[in-house]
Amino acid sequence: MEAVRSHLRVLGSTAIVMLAAVVVLGGSAVGLLLLAEYLRDTWLVGRLVAMIGFYLAAGGALVVTLLLPIGVLGPNLATKLFFVRNKVLTPDVVRDLVATEAAAVTVPIASGQGVLRVIPFKPEWWLDDSYADDAAPVVAVEDVEYGLPGWGPYDIAVPAGSVDVVVWVPRRNGNLGRRVRNSIPVPEGRVGALIFRPSSIPELPGTVESLSSELTGTLSMFRLSLAAAVLIGFAYTAWRLITG
Repeated sequence: MEAVRSHLRVLGSTAIVMLAAVVVLGGSAVGLLLLAEYLRDTWLVGRLVAMIGFYLAAGGALVVTLLLPIGVLGPNLATKLFFVRNKVLTPDVVRDLVATEAAAVTVPIASGQGVLRVIPFKPEWWLDDSYADDAAPVVAVEDVEYGLPGWGPYDIAVPAGSVDVVVWVPRRNGNLGRRVRNSIPVPEGRVGALIFRPSSIPELPGTVESLSSELTGTLSMFRLSLAAAVLIGFAYTAWRLITG
């Protein structure tokens, strides 16, 4: 029963947002298109107004197309339908990362300190021969460099707070390689985890961030646009059948 109530709440909220999108975006688009028709003698201004109206109409169609499956199918199925997740990222990978982040610290920490835990992904180096086979990341924490012994987790005691971190992998020719920078929050007496993903992994662009929020994936504009075109086609066909 609770699941039914939850689905009805999602359906009701999405219906309200869809109605608001239709009224605001659709109404604005219609008004701008009518204004463009009125200004058709002023070619440049008329075309500019019509273009803005078209973009508003397209945006409204995309919003409705995204919200309709959320209300009918539910957020989980709609996410699988319109969002594309990284091939390497799976729930098992994220669970392993969470377990690695939660492991006991391996360095002593003093009062006012925390632990910055670097968790690097080892890339497939045969995709890029500019790196040596035994290359390992280098981490600079507040301008102090730490050469990691390998690709396993590595703990560094740092002052608690926001810590400026730069990570790179040295190349064969001595260059630093692609430098990735971010500020990592490290709580006092606890671990602040840093996930390093070198750009040599095709599925994982170089970045420094937590992966746990990426299981949802990114919105596929191709899928959304295709679904919007299908929805508009069905609506137009239904309108033609009703009006004869």
